[in-house]
Amino acid sequence: MATSRKRTRPVSAGAQTQAIVAEMMTMQANAGLTIAMRLPILLKGAFGDARGQREASKAVVEKVSAVMESSFAIGQAATLFWWNMALNPLTPSGLGEAAAKAAHSTLEPFSKRARANASRLSGRRG
Repeated sequence: MATSRKRTRPVSAGAQTQAIVAEMMTMQANAGLTIAMRLPILLKGAFGDARGQREASKAVVEKVSAVMESSFAIGQAATLFWWNMALNPLTPSGLGEAAAKAAHSTLEPFSKRARANASRLSGRRG
């Protein structure tokens, strides 16, 4: 039985940079929306409102878990980078690709949570 091999073309450094910048901009927009919608809820929580206190607790827990997940991801990316360097030295374009993967894996936990919070607090689904 013949198997087909899908060839993947290397992605240029410029395209990788654009993807990371787009992810960062989207994350910043979602974070701004989350902050704007969360502040009134947190203010009520400061005066004893149970929903506001739950939201404050949820915000802290989400940030701690995102930092832990991001730290694990960058550690894993660094380990894979050095392991690959030891076995098969990278070209300059390979170094850029490895750096882009590390940046993406570090940003993803924060981006995912910012997107989910903006969706949840604004009532959007998606």
